[in-house]
Amino acid sequence: MGKAEVNSEVYNEFINGLNLLEIKLVYSEVKAEEDFSPPAEVKVGEEKKYKNVEEGKFIVTHEYKLKGKEKGKAKAGFFINVIYKLTYQSEIPITKKIFDVFSEISLPLHTWPYFRQFVHEMTARMGLPPLIVGLLKFE
Repeated sequence: MGKAEVNSEVYNEFINGLNLLEIKLVYSEVKAEEDFSPPAEVKVGEEKKYKNVEEGKFIVTHEYKLKGKEKGKAKAGFFINVIYKLTYQSEIPITKKIFDVFSEISLPLHTWPYFRQFVHEMTARMGLPPLIVGLLKFE
């Protein structure tokens, strides 16, 4: 589970009482350098945070940062940044410990498919070979 440990019964109760109300793309930025030429080493980073907005509701911001670098070059040849905003309703209030687990296990199930599709479309539109980002892997 990573950083935090949450009792599995508490987490299961949280998940069972959770509803995703909305997911939307709130920011995107893409760029390819003119001299970039595939193949590239691709790395994906992410940032996740949450905020309670009213009783029983919270918002999650999930940002993905993808960079592609040609072998031997220091600067990224292309990048794709996207931010998704998700609104949830929950019977159990979210806590930092629950969010730490949720953000590693459940949140990617909600956002990763959108990110994969976005990367595929944008790399094609940038004149690059359409990039297919891998499937999620859980240990």
